[in-house]
Amino acid sequence: MKAEIKDIRLIDFDNWNYYPGDSSNFCLAAEAFIGPQGEKGSEIFSFEICSPRWLEQNRGHEAHFARHVIILSEYDEAVVKKAVVDLVDGTTGETWSEIAQKLARYMFWEFEDYGPLQVK
Repeated sequence: MKAEIKDIRLIDFDNWNYYPGDSSNFCLAAEAFIGPQGEKGSEIFSFEICSPRWLEQNRGHEAHFARHVIILSEYDEAVVKKAVVDLVDGTTGETWSEIAQKLARYMFWEFEDYGPLQVK
């Protein structure tokens, strides 16, 4: 089984009609709508797009983990989209759940850590 991207968009801006004032200093939130290939519907996978310069200025010089982040030196919409497309195209599994769990290593899956409601 394979997945396909239904859409990729920026969260806080009118889709891709945004360009940072400094192409080497930025951090943007984005999401990809991904679902089983050839089927209707999708699930949301969120991630940030940040430059090393922004990370250094906003996170300091201490060590940090960077899960769910695409890091690139210069802002380039085509490079971001290609990274997501390449990741999705290279991810396969026996079931949609298996594929989604693999993608969740790189992007925050809306159902990550989802479990049945525990009522006490």
